[in-house]
Amino acid sequence: MHEMTITQGILDIALDSAEKSGASKINEVNLTVGSLSQVVPDCVAFYFEIMTKDTIAEGAKLNINFIEAKARCQACGHEFAAEDMIMKCPACGDILGELITGRELAVDSIDID
Repeated sequence: MHEMTITQGILDIALDSAEKSGASKINEVNLTVGSLSQVVPDCVAFYFEIMTKDTIAEGAKLNINFIEAKARCQACGHEFAAEDMIMKCPACGDILGELITGRELAVDSIDID
């Protein structure tokens, strides 16, 4: 259910940016979502379509760039896919992994008229 609040925040950012630029229409909103951000992209897309009704973003395309989680072993420097928050290095077995991608949640850009 938190996707509704997140989507409202995304829409607010897009509308504020468009207003500051004097735009009359938002055509696209480009987002980055990390796999460990606990955000379900399909839910965000669903709420976005509903929330944009009767705004300058109505009909805008929502592009979501989904980023898989990646970690770096602090012991050996090996980079590997992080499936969850427990990050055991497949190269050396150390458990001191540092998350380098996967928590992203950002409005990257908007396309306006």
